[in-house]
Amino acid sequence: MSENWVENISLGEFTMTNSRENSFETERKYLLEPAKYRLEVLVTDLKTQNRRKRTKDIDMSQLAEGPWMIGDLYIVEEKVVRSGEDDMPEAIYIGFTASGIKGKNKFKYTLYSGDTPVKQGRFETELKEQKHEYCFPVRTKDLNFNTYILVLKTEIGGKEYQRQLPVRVQWAGSSALIPDINAAVEQMRYLAHTGHFPMRKYRSALNGDRDEKRTFFTETWKELDPTPNTERNELMNEYYYRVQRANQRFSGQREGWRSDRGMIFIIYGEPDAVEEHHMEIDTKPYIIWYYYSVNRRFIFVDYTGFGNFQLAEPISEF
Repeated sequence: MSENWVENISLGEFTMTNSRENSFETERKYLLEPAKYRLEVLVTDLKTQNRRKRTKDIDMSQLAEGPWMIGDLYIVEEKVVRSGEDDMPEAIYIGFTASGIKGKNKFKYTLYSGDTPVKQGRFETELKEQKHEYCFPVRTKDLNFNTYILVLKTEIGGKEYQRQLPVRVQWAGSSALIPDINAAVEQMRYLAHTGHFPMRKYRSALNGDRDEKRTFFTETWKELDPTPNTERNELMNEYYYRVQRANQRFSGQREGWRSDRGMIFIIYGEPDAVEEHHMEIDTKPYIIWYYYSVNRRFIFVDYTGFGNFQLAEPISEF
């Protein structure tokens, strides 16, 4: 099945048309039988005719297993409990839709950091036979800045049901691209290289406890915020966007942001021009990045032949 429609989007300023944070949401509902589906979305800018296509596989076959049907977990945005604008939420509510069974039933949820369980909870709720939405609270105030996996389990009619949901806990104003505070502080290393703070201060924060990391992180980015009177910190968002792109493009035996190309990309951004030399006689494969605005070039050489390009010479200012 397919559907076409037109949406008119009005924005307050042109920069929002290329924002990595702002989004426009539209909703379509379809009645489907439990099965495996592939969703294809093609978006066309009617003025420029530029097109983007996204494809996602959706497995709804599990809805047909057993006497009870339960949908995916989701965060109930309007029920997030906060104690202050700058604090992490006290609690969030997790919702799900289910049908097929009537009566009281017990549930258990576990919050994982990687493979390690960090929080568990139990609750009992009165199930309705008809389709109904349910929700339960998860206290997050005592959690660290991190990305977790929440797993909900229950047993009905001798069959175990399980659903899971990634949950990101972060401070207000921090970039959505940051996975956890430990990684965020470690990835600030290149700010020390470029003179934004002393290396000893960076190392002290890196070895500090949670509160020391938070203080270092928030105070540093507050000082570097180019527009302190706005909610967004554009420099922080751009920095961690480059970290993410470096990981996507240059990861190999180690994370991409730790590589030489990742370092230069994070500090200087996308090069103005690139030369690639892979098949020349009597030379190792090498790549040259040009940055015309700062009159710099960087040469990366693959000394091992395994795609691990390293700077041919150290950068003097570092």
